[in-house]
This record gives sequence, C-alpha cells and structure tokens, in this order.
Amino acid sequence: MKRTSMILATALVAFLLFPSAAEAAFAKVGTSGAQFLKIGVGCRGVAMGGAFVATADDASAAYWNPGALVRVPGTQFQFTGTQLYGDILYGNGIVTHEMVGIGTFALQFGLLSSGDMDLTTVTNPDGNETFTCSNMVVGVSFARMLTDRFSAGMTAKYVRETWDDVSGGGIAVDLGTLYDTGFKTLRIGMTIQNFGPEITPGGEDTTWNSGVDSTTSFSAYAMPMAFKLGLAMDVVDQGPHQVTVEVDGVHPADNVEQVNIGAEYWYNNMIALRGGYRVNTDEEGLAAGAGFRVPMGDKTLTLDYAYQDFNRLEMVHRASLGFTF
Repeated sequence: MKRTSMILATALVAFLLFPSAAEAAFAKVGTSGAQFLKIGVGCRGVAMGGAFVATADDASAAYWNPGALVRVPGTQFQFTGTQLYGDILYGNGIVTHEMVGIGTFALQFGLLSSGDMDLTTVTNPDGNETFTCSNMVVGVSFARMLTDRFSAGMTAKYVRETWDDVSGGGIAVDLGTLYDTGFKTLRIGMTIQNFGPEITPGGEDTTWNSGVDSTTSFSAYAMPMAFKLGLAMDVVDQGPHQVTVEVDGVHPADNVEQVNIGAEYWYNNMIALRGGYRVNTDEEGLAAGAGFRVPMGDKTLTLDYAYQDFNRLEMVHRASLGFTF
C-alpha cells in the first residue's frame, strides 16, 4: 500500500507540473524529423484524444505503450488506414501473439505516402516533373508481467524516410510500463517513444537554382522523442455499461507539454462510443469515434472509426479492422 501511495503521489505531482511547464517552455518545433511517427495508430486511442497509454488492450498497444501488450489476449491482427490532409495516406498493420508464461510479442509495419507532388525550380516554377515522399517503420515488440500488477515492454523499430532521391534511416526504441495500483481499477501507464540516435540523410539533391543533380551533404536530425504518463480508471462498470476515463500528460522533445483527455463507453462489450480532446496543441483538438465488436464463435471481428478536427487543416478520418483468434 505504501508503494502504491508513492507512485500515485509522483504521478499527481507530474501532472500538476505540466501546466506551469507548458507556459514557460519554448516550443522547439522543427528540431526533429520523422514526424509521421506521431500519427496515432488504431482508432480507439485516436478517438480518445490520444489518451490511451493506460487503457490500451488491443493490438494498437504496440504503438501507444508496449508495456500494455500484456493486456492483449490470444492472437490479434489490426490494420488502420488514415486519410490525412493534402492527399497523404498512412497505413499501419500490427500482429500480436500471447505466449502464456513467457509474454506477448508484436510485429508492426507502417507506410506513409504523399502521392505525386510538383517539382519546381527557379527556372521552372510551374513544375513539369513530379516527385514523392514516403516514410516507413517496421517494429518488433515484447512485453511481460514482472509482478502480479506491474508489466514492462519494449519496441525496437527501423525508421526510414525518402524524399525523391534523398533518404535516411535509423533505429528507434519505445519503452513502456503499466502498473495496476490495486485502488479500484486505477492504472498508471508510462512510455518513452522514439528514443534513438539522429538520422543523417544521403543521396542526390536537385539544386534550387540550376536543376542539376549533385551529391549533397545533409545535416543530421533527431527523432521525435516523447515521454507520456497516463492515469486511467473504469468509472462505470455495471451490467452492460462500462465507461473508462483517462488523462495523459505528454512531454515531447520538439514542442511544449500537452494534456490529452479521453473517455470510452462500451455497451454490452459490443458497441462503443469515444471522445477526447488534446490541450495546448496548435491544430489538433477535438476527436471522436465509434466501434463495433462482432463475435464469430471463438473469434471476434472489430470495426472502428475515428475523426479528428485539425482546425485550419482538413478533417482527418481513420478506419481500422481487427481480428482476434
């Protein structure tokens, strides 16, 4: 009980510090690359405003908090398709497998494509050629229970970005933990995402003034590392009704601190409604979504949808398909 109190006190102090830190911090926007790694995976976490670190119990836990993979039973597959602004498409697939007595493994793959964009120069401002940008991530995760209430997990992933004939790649790691406090259903989740060395691009670049290809030296850039701390609790669990509420504090290396607030309602464990809000962001704010679970004997099919309001940018829609067996 004493250990639980210490953890709760630490978490509460951290949350209390977020508002003051957010006011005093300098937004170091543009100081890291591989920004596509910030795109949420799975509709549940996105619809809850990104507040999912301590709630994740499906295949998307491999993205949100690898330490929560221990809550994912059996074998699951999930694919998420995201239609971003500017005709940018992002697809992500995750497969998880629980090995009783050992732990839970996960394999994930993500691919982002910008589509064709006009290649313009000073001498050819109209652009009679096109180029594409694409990003890729491949990761392997493992998590296991360390005590009857505490679990830890890790994801090792390879990240690669390509802009026409220029590309760069590197290795990143996600670390996550999940602690069941024993106080009702209160859970504390913590994760560090995208921890790794800088990426140094290489390749041929087209000079802006002459349009001539030449080998160029590029500066290295950092990964978009972020620390997240989340508190979640099932505030309603009566009969067919279940409501989970979560609050996450986010400390990104390239921006000011943020707070994500989200809730998820399940009816009879088959129909879900979700909503969330991200505080202290430039464009992202309100999020919402819905989901369905369709029992198929000893298997389950899940269908989820999420919507995000990006204010001055276009609305972002996501759909995910999952299968448990």
